Amino acid sequence: MPKKQWSRDDYCHVGNSSEVLRSGIPDGHSPSLFLTDPPYNIGHNYGNVSDRLKKDDYHRMIGEVLVSSYEAAADSAHFFMIHYPEAIAEMWSMIMETGWKFRQWLTWVYPSNIGMSNRAWTRASRTVLWLVKDEGGEPKFYPKRIIRPYRNPWDRRVAQLIKDGKRGCSLYDWWEINLTKNVNKEKSDYSNQIPQVLLQRIIRSTTDVGDLVVDPFSGTFSTAKAALATGRLGWGCDMNEETQEYWPEETDFIRDYVEEEYSIDQDQSFDTVRANIGKERMNEMLRWASERLPPSQRKWTIRELDFIEGAQETAETSDESEDEVQKSRSVFDY
Repeated sequence: MPKKQWSRDDYCHVGNSSEVLRSGIPDGHSPSLFLTDPPYNIGHNYGNVSDRLKKDDYHRMIGEVLVSSYEAAADSAHFFMIHYPEAIAEMWSMIMETGWKFRQWLTWVYPSNIGMSNRAWTRASRTVLWLVKDEGGEPKFYPKRIIRPYRNPWDRRVAQLIKDGKRGCSLYDWWEINLTKNVNKEKSDYSNQIPQVLLQRIIRSTTDVGDLVVDPFSGTFSTAKAALATGRLGWGCDMNEETQEYWPEETDFIRDYVEEEYSIDQDQSFDTVRANIGKERMNEMLRWASERLPPSQRKWTIRELDFIEGAQETAETSDESEDEVQKSRSVFDY
């Protein structure tokens, strides 16, 4: 079977994606996954494309793309849209009239030091809305391809699972993944770029090598690049002509990519639970080890340990106070 080919001419486009989707999909291909983060309509800089449409016009644009995507999709397919939860809530009725069926509401969380307010808690999450088309049966889904490591490998039963080749269990419905920051190698000079690890996680969990992955609001063409990096065919379209500078190269297509199960797609921090070490014992070890650090590093290590232990004492005192309150209550207080 000949290996599939990819080219800019066939898979990268400029224009209204709701129209291009009807004629720009290469012959013989039907998308099995749509993965996109549309313009948020909050004033981001997208060159000559307005990100300040009237609400009705914005909802109409999203709806037209959803309908065109459903028509172009394979009979069994997925549509993932990354957006803010309140925006999706406002469009919910419209979304449910496009043919796509709701599958799951995922939450992407990320550390953030911007958007702090005196009126609300700091924004540090977005929704990843998962929709499906199941006219041809249940769409493909591979929850074992990317997993979270077991936290109790010292348990006899878990140790046997690991011995049998199972490195962990399925992901939660919330994912902590850092934003694409200016210092990241993958960062482009464009607003609102989605991290490759998030895109590849969805792509690998819902498609096979050689499948067609489509992003109707491509921007930096990060989704297409993530697809190509995992052996899929990445297709993208954007209304902004300036995004052509971000089109992938043919060399980005990894034709011999091989899928695997039980892979961990993010760096892992030391976990005291997984190591079966209590917090107090861990802190003792760090204090002992800090003696071997340069003075400046030792200073901040000790300060962090003092902070953690102080916070822990405060929490324990609070718990004890609550216990006393509980004891003083009668059954009629509940």
